[in-house]
Amino acid sequence: MRAGSVLKNGRRYLCAVLCISLFSGALALAPLTTRAEETTSEMTSEAENAEAVSDGDAAITETASEEAPIDDSGIHGIYVSAFVAGTQSMMDDIITNIDETSINAVVIDVKNDDGNIVFDMNSELINWLGTTNILVKDMPGLLNTLHEHGIYAIARCVTFRDPLIDEIKPEWVLKTASGGLYEDSKGFSWMDPSNEEVKDYLIEVALGCKNAGFDEVQFDYVRFPTGIKEEDLGMNGYGRRRAVYEFVRDAHLALKKENIPLSLDVFGTAMGSKVDRNIVGQEYSWLSMSCEYLSPMIYPSHYYEGSMGLDYPDLYPYETVFKAMDYSDAELKVVNPLGKRPQAQVRPWLQGFTATYLKKHKEYNAQELRDQIRAVNEHGVDSWIIWNPQCKYKWDAFK
Repeated sequence: MRAGSVLKNGRRYLCAVLCISLFSGALALAPLTTRAEETTSEMTSEAENAEAVSDGDAAITETASEEAPIDDSGIHGIYVSAFVAGTQSMMDDIITNIDETSINAVVIDVKNDDGNIVFDMNSELINWLGTTNILVKDMPGLLNTLHEHGIYAIARCVTFRDPLIDEIKPEWVLKTASGGLYEDSKGFSWMDPSNEEVKDYLIEVALGCKNAGFDEVQFDYVRFPTGIKEEDLGMNGYGRRRAVYEFVRDAHLALKKENIPLSLDVFGTAMGSKVDRNIVGQEYSWLSMSCEYLSPMIYPSHYYEGSMGLDYPDLYPYETVFKAMDYSDAELKVVNPLGKRPQAQVRPWLQGFTATYLKKHKEYNAQELRDQIRAVNEHGVDSWIIWNPQCKYKWDAFK
């Protein structure tokens, strides 16, 4: 960020870059596994589990930064789609509301859910791939305006899920056991986390974010698809977790050299479920040592009925988020029990939408947002981001 730039409420923030973040719609936010999937999913043996923790801890010991992570001193953010970001009247309205509240950050789509780069990055690789679809004509100008209002700008980069890339670079895409291109239940292809060219592409996107003036890069969908089978991948749960970790570790080291803070969106359920960790390949504790910020998606609507002792978690925003933060605290101690090693700061995604697709749900208004924020604050965390795919927010919750 520019020297001398200041966050709202007088907090200084360091300049860097960004590209990432989170889900692309309420329907994309369905629970990670069903009960049937949980019963039939591959489970690691106790010996393998011990090996995973041992190997993972050794790897993060080798790569953990000697510097303390950047202190964001209370990032209060909201999600903004590329369409909204590229529509001046909508952005003017959002900035006006931000100026009147405690919100001081926005997460903007850069590599969106369609696989498109939404502004011109002037990159030979991206131009050659043809993955650009201009939705924000003047991203640097927009970021200058945000900075003038003391707003921290985070770039959301949808990482491995990519419905566009299979026609351009099929060799980058996960395959089935028969050799065909894998598609998830929505017909989307997924890039292979182990592919070096995929890593180079995503780092190139991050560099484009920095050049535009973003303050941080956030990787969303940094995981395996939930429906792919072990026989397709040729790897078990530990292999998936290892592949995602190694991608993040290598990307983080590359971005760190360019002074680009990295944040990761992680399934909330992966913190408390070995099954879910194995399915998506996200080991929360390992990832915490290879990024500046971790953003677990702890929406109450995402948890199974009966989770955390709650019949319908969506009905209990405070209780669900509080217990999810308990899981986060416990996971972070796995690799950093004394809290003395450099480790990511936690900045969770909270639910800013009403989950009408659930048979038992409640309306999420200002009070429900305040309840979630209070649960986070009571764990000593003052940073959070609100997700609403329609970008419509209960501004009274932040006044």
